[in-house]
Amino acid sequence: MIYDYIVNRILKGIWYQLKWGVLSFTDPIFYLFLSFGFVGLYVPSPDITLSLWWLFIKAASEEFFFRFLLQEGLDRFFQYKWRIGPLSLANFLASLIFACMHLIHQPVSWAMLTFVPSLAFGYIWQRYRSVIPGTLIHFAYNAFLFYQFM
Repeated sequence: MIYDYIVNRILKGIWYQLKWGVLSFTDPIFYLFLSFGFVGLYVPSPDITLSLWWLFIKAASEEFFFRFLLQEGLDRFFQYKWRIGPLSLANFLASLIFACMHLIHQPVSWAMLTFVPSLAFGYIWQRYRSVIPGTLIHFAYNAFLFYQFM
């Protein structure tokens, strides 16, 4: 009985993530935020190289932790009430923590530059409540930054 309940909840959650992830591809906002990744072509490339597969894994794990767990948990804690324009207080706090976590492997200036894109990822989370569109946009930003396709 409890096992069936847990399996049903998990399957409903996966279905919800997939449904809203696919529906995000029909929204112009998704493509607008995706296009912002081209800014990565105009900043100095980092001194390290990472495979595209590793960049995708990093984007997926960061979106899962910072959006699905942290931002959603903070939103629930604040009862979805605290907003500054279209952005929630949870988005600001998760983005600040996201930027601070980048201090581990990046200089201060690079880590702080992750704050604004993180707000975009948080907005995408708020809009769709799915990690799929945020992961794809995050991966695109990283790919443009690390590879610059030139």
